Amino acid sequence: MRVSARAIVIGTALLAVGVLAVGGTPRRAGRAVGKGDTGASAQPDPRAAIFIQRGCAECHAIAALGVKAATDVGPDLTFAYADVVNRYGVNLDWFLDNPSGVMGLVFVSHVRLTRLDRDSMSHTLEALYHERLADMDENIPSFPPASFRPRARSER
Repeated sequence: MRVSARAIVIGTALLAVGVLAVGGTPRRAGRAVGKGDTGASAQPDPRAAIFIQRGCAECHAIAALGVKAATDVGPDLTFAYADVVNRYGVNLDWFLDNPSGVMGLVFVSHVRLTRLDRDSMSHTLEALYHERLADMDENIPSFPPASFRPRARSER
């Protein structure tokens, strides 16, 4: 297998911040945070368990579920359902099946998600998005224009 210089640089950077570890075992765990505490004792929303168990909280906070990232490397996943469409032009289900950029490398080298994991995460993030829609700044696009139709799973 041929590895590009870019993949080596990204992998080295991820190792340096503790995202990747030898043997694929995370070195740090995401932790829950509550108002005014350091995260040592607060319990996250039960829906956060799969994200913490699968290592997402290594890089991603999920503020709406009470999860603080171990290393604030990735974006907060609270609004990921719409954010993925805005960033990559595909829906969340498609992105989880076909990650690009750094997430493609992370999914290959660090995070192994089953179909059930991806479905559960996608449903949770979609529900979270709809719960928090009212919290969004109306001046920031929260979903693509009506003329845009993100690719669905069947269009791979």
